[in-house]
Amino acid sequence: MTSFRFNSSASRKGGFTLVELLVVIAIIGILIGLLLPAVQAAREAARRMQCANNFKQLGLALLNYADANRDTFPAGSCYYLGFDQNIGTVNCPVNGGIIFLLPFMEQNSLYTEYTTWARKSNEDRSLTSGWGTPWDLAQANRDHWYGQKISPLICPSDGNGGIFEAVTGSSATNIYYCAGDAMWTFARRADQEWTNRSNIGPRAFWQREVWKKMAAITDGTSNTISLSECVVPTTRDTNVVKQGAIAAYQPHDGEGRPQLCLDNAYAADRLTVKNPCKSLWRGRIWSNGRAAEAWFTCTLPPNSVSCVAGSFNSHEWGSFAPTSYHSGGVNVVRVDGSVAFVSDTIDTGNLSAAQVTSGKSPYGVWGAMGSINGGEALSNL
Repeated sequence: MTSFRFNSSASRKGGFTLVELLVVIAIIGILIGLLLPAVQAAREAARRMQCANNFKQLGLALLNYADANRDTFPAGSCYYLGFDQNIGTVNCPVNGGIIFLLPFMEQNSLYTEYTTWARKSNEDRSLTSGWGTPWDLAQANRDHWYGQKISPLICPSDGNGGIFEAVTGSSATNIYYCAGDAMWTFARRADQEWTNRSNIGPRAFWQREVWKKMAAITDGTSNTISLSECVVPTTRDTNVVKQGAIAAYQPHDGEGRPQLCLDNAYAADRLTVKNPCKSLWRGRIWSNGRAAEAWFTCTLPPNSVSCVAGSFNSHEWGSFAPTSYHSGGVNVVRVDGSVAFVSDTIDTGNLSAAQVTSGKSPYGVWGAMGSINGGEALSNL
């Protein structure tokens, strides 16, 4: 009699058991968990590189502008054509220097439209109601002019970069002007300040209604910052550290003292600010030239809080930190057109010191990078 032996392994089908399937799923989950941060880091590295490339384009635009204008850089904020209604008063000029760089950023047609509108309203004041062009042009024209989304002015790491602001008909920007190593406002001219200590505009690369020569950068173009970045606030009333600013952290007395901001601005969670400013347009209007809205100071460390020495809005004195969503620092463009990444931990010297109007910056390497004529010899920038 022939006997048969049942071979369980031979009769078994090729599928997985439930236990094996669960093990495979667990392994895949672990691998995804391990790979996801690496993928996210790679994506952020690519975004940071694109941000740096945008800065490079702006740095070249500045140099090309200077080359075309007898080694002269544009003013940081100014009245221009139709924007001259408030000349002679303490009101802020609303044009930012970026406007003058448009022809050197492949935006010549936009610049031509702007100058055309500005000239028309300068000739016919009925086109405006006191704020200047193109602020008070027809809404459709404002939306068209201010609403342009200009790629070099946007950091891909910031999801709010370039968003459209319906109230002003403007798109947002991540590009900010360097106001030097002191708190500053562009509501007043130097001759309108009540103390000489307040007249610190000449220390910065950008200045209100001043077109500076290349020769004014006596500290060296490779040692001096012209632009950096700030994240765009989600709302005008935000209290988030990187997006907002604290109001009234000190009265303006020409002293500065950035440490007062660091000591008094943070809420207990260190993520929000106490007494946040209201209705602040910071970053919301790409063409703006007002200090509290479009400038940063080399006084507070990158990615720290910002403070306004008053109630709110654009006419106030303040110390404003550059901010970004890059890990550990911010991009800056130097006057020579080169781009660098500045760490949050950069040397800031003595932040309890009063700001100076001449000589070396009291705020370490960071302050020295903000001053154009402090006499600092820096080899590690």
